[in-house]
Amino acid sequence: MELLTNWLKGNMGTPGDYSYRPIHWYTIAAIAVITIIAVIWQLQLNGGKKAGKLITTIAWIQLVFEIGWRLIYLLFHHTPWAELWPSYPCNLGGILIPLIALTDWKTGKKMFYLFALVGAVLTFSIPDGIFTSNVFVFPIFKSVMQHTGILLIPVLEYIRGTYRPSLRHMGYIISGCAIHAVNSEIIARIVLGLPEDYMFFRGTLPFVIDGVPQFITVSVCALVVLTILSFLGDIRDSVRFLRRK
Repeated sequence: MELLTNWLKGNMGTPGDYSYRPIHWYTIAAIAVITIIAVIWQLQLNGGKKAGKLITTIAWIQLVFEIGWRLIYLLFHHTPWAELWPSYPCNLGGILIPLIALTDWKTGKKMFYLFALVGAVLTFSIPDGIFTSNVFVFPIFKSVMQHTGILLIPVLEYIRGTYRPSLRHMGYIISGCAIHAVNSEIIARIVLGLPEDYMFFRGTLPFVIDGVPQFITVSVCALVVLTILSFLGDIRDSVRFLRRK
């Protein structure tokens, strides 16, 4: 029992920043394998009546886990209720993405799926504050599970053909980004009084330009990346949309 408690609390291994070290690379390799297996599985299901079963299963696992890890943090970490609010975009995505998948909310897919996918990839690429031990303790497992879910669901929906990002949807995507900004900058920081930089508008990210406020750099980079991916997600529809302009 003590071993389990220490694992849940993260009191195992040697504390430190283990980004770009074995535990990080093994995690990325495992996620890559899981994604490939899930894609192959989805491709096999697409020809039958159970095409949405895999996505639904992942969505339910994600939602149950979102409730479960908060209960664990309350019981073992004694985390205040306010700090359990989904302040980071990926945390909010961890709740929204499975709900959108389960309800097949098409507008929600246009608004949040692409941003969640990019956020998950960036988090695994630049895992600031995730790999804080050389042992795969529960806090690391929690972050990995959250971001794997918001990575898999949009990918599998794309494979299934029930989600196609397009330049036509940029208005929806920007609206989704605005909702994340309100959640992180107003609800979390002002209403709940939480101090972290949840939208990464401050601080020192690798691509910060000296003399340019980080929120401008982040916003412009995000808009460019989302625009390019929207175009590539459905090139034909994006071209048709551009020709109508």
